[in-house]
Amino acid sequence: MTVRFTRRTAGCAAVLAVCVVLPVLALAQDRVLVVGSGSTFRPFGFVTPDKKLVGFDVDLMNAIATHQGMRVRFESTPFTSIFPALENGDRDIVVAAITNTPARRERADFSNPYMVAQLSVLLGPGVTAASLNDLKTRRIGVALNSTADTSVSEAFGRTSPNVRRFENTPLMLEELNQGGVDAAVGDVSVLSFYQRNNPEKRFKLLPDVRFAQAYLGIAVKKGNKPLLDRINAGLRHTIDSGEYARLHLKWFGTAAPQLPVTIPN
Repeated sequence: MTVRFTRRTAGCAAVLAVCVVLPVLALAQDRVLVVGSGSTFRPFGFVTPDKKLVGFDVDLMNAIATHQGMRVRFESTPFTSIFPALENGDRDIVVAAITNTPARRERADFSNPYMVAQLSVLLGPGVTAASLNDLKTRRIGVALNSTADTSVSEAFGRTSPNVRRFENTPLMLEELNQGGVDAAVGDVSVLSFYQRNNPEKRFKLLPDVRFAQAYLGIAVKKGNKPLLDRINAGLRHTIDSGEYARLHLKWFGTAAPQLPVTIPN
């Protein structure tokens, strides 16, 4: 049997193709996006006693998603798993106080800045120092594979016995609290938050000019420009509307900083 392929049948085929493709596209746009977020990095992301993931990162991403009409579901993601999770598709977005660095840009695409990322040193009770160099004979805690780990390793050597690496920031800070390390190096927002919530310990925050200013960004899989564009648009609206300033005051207790639209060269 021979089927005659006329202009009319071609038109019907085209209509059928459109009818099939459009629902697929709609489903792709409507699907829930999985957002990886940290659960051990107060006040950016942490788990409450009733097992809820909360924090500045969570509130910020929810505000962006609301503006862009995106449905999102948060999943606690260890920092060491962030980039593999993006690369293998387990996470669509990661917002976990990630410092945007050249090395990390090789593995993921980053949004415009949403926070200044400045390293600092938190000194234990009775410890005195004017800079990081004064601590070369002291026990220094860092979170494994963090920017603090990189900076302290560059200063004192990767194999220095005085550098103590912890799986996450709470473990590092608990060790500082117990006197197991003399100082901890990490993000200034996190360290100052911990200092304010433990006034009886008399910790001292020590900024150091050797730590270059950087920025935090929201990460997506490399090449996913449509999703990145929506995140940037939602972030811009959140900042311009004043919602960002409200969230910053809620979680950090301070006025929001001025942010560049893109990362300065």
